[in-house]
Amino acid sequence: MTGLRVAVIGAAGYVGAALVDALGKHTRWDVVPVVRTEYHRHRAAGRYDVVINAACPSKRFWAERNPDADHEESVGATLRLREQWHWGRFVQISSISARTQLDTVYGRHRRDAERLCSGSDTFIVRLGPMYGGDYRKGVLADMAADRPVFASGSSRQSFAPVRWCADWIVEHLGDTGLREVGARTTVTLAEVRDAVGSHSDFAKDYVDDQFPVTATGTDWPEAAAVIDWLAGQRVSGAWTN
Repeated sequence: MTGLRVAVIGAAGYVGAALVDALGKHTRWDVVPVVRTEYHRHRAAGRYDVVINAACPSKRFWAERNPDADHEESVGATLRLREQWHWGRFVQISSISARTQLDTVYGRHRRDAERLCSGSDTFIVRLGPMYGGDYRKGVLADMAADRPVFASGSSRQSFAPVRWCADWIVEHLGDTGLREVGARTTVTLAEVRDAVGSHSDFAKDYVDDQFPVTATGTDWPEAAAVIDWLAGQRVSGAWTN
């Protein structure tokens, strides 16, 4: 029996790849991974029971330097998915930055994309900081390689495994409204750096707090678990170049 069709837009990305793997664990889903080169072919392939938009760019500093391009790839692309694809439910993968970083291009565009997504057939998931999977860039990679971190060491973040986040999203595809997802606790960037023996310096004035303010579950991960993972990455020599 054919399962429900779910298209994952941005299937080659960090979160998108984790979602494809998580969906693949369940026989009820007929998973269609959508990458940029196959976008138009899959759009023309009929109706999907669920479309998951995991394709909004995650490059914060790139967004500041390229605001028009970031707007097109986040807000413009979301609008086209909503209007040009045939779907029964729509899941928008967003970022906690849509609440915490409205003074940045990246945060404002994520909020603007969210505003296009409403109705009883739509679910918005704001993700916090993640690790694991094909992690290549971000504050953890900088600390692993002893590079400067462009945030204050006092910043509190709710690091969660990307695969756990993907499993949670798959289990809640039928939800509506907006939910922030991450670890149920926080750890400061300085605590992570010191615990793994990194020599990274922090920006003094830019506090980048990233953690859910909506209700979290008692079975949600602990943020401090990121320390063991990052220590292992340093031992393995990841991101040293």
